[in-house]
Amino acid sequence: RLREGELIYNRHPFQFEILLEETIDEVQRMSSSYKMVLKNNPPVKIFADRERIGQVITNLLTNAIKYCMGCDILINVEIKHNEMACSIHDNGVGISKDQQDKIFERFYRVSGVNLHTYPGLGLGLYISKEIIQRHKGKIYVESEPKKGTTFYFTLPVYEE
Repeated sequence: RLREGELIYNRHPFQFEILLEETIDEVQRMSSSYKMVLKNNPPVKIFADRERIGQVITNLLTNAIKYCMGCDILINVEIKHNEMACSIHDNGVGISKDQQDKIFERFYRVSGVNLHTYPGLGLGLYISKEIIQRHKGKIYVESEPKKGTTFYFTLPVYEE
C-alpha cells in the first residue's frame, strides 16, 4: 500500500509535544533498562496523521534501543521558522558513512560485524521516510561508527 501510494493519511491538527511524551512513555515502559531523556519539547502544533507520526517516533526510539546497548537516548525538539525538528540520539554502534545513504532504502540493513544479529526486516526506516516525506518533511541521519547516531526529522508547523 505504501509503495503504491494507497496508504491513507488521516490528517488533523494536534500538539506534537503531547504525542512525543506519550510515545516516549510507551516505549520506555517496554524497555525500562534504557533511559530516555527528553531535553527540549516546546509546544508546537502540526497538521498530520497522529498515528503515523507516532509510528515514526516509535521506530526511531526502538532503533536507538536496538543499537545502543544500554546507553541513554536523548530526544530534542526545536522550532525554527515554520518548521519543527525532532532529533533522537544514541551513543551506540553508529553507522559508517558509506551506508548512511542506503539505510532509508526498502529492506536495507546495515552490515558489519554482528549487525545482522539484530532483529528486523529493513523496513522501519523506509516506512518512516515515506511517512515524513508525505507530510512535507525531511528525515536524515548523522552518525559515526562507535560514537553513536542521531536521526532527525522535520515537519511543517501548523499555522491556524
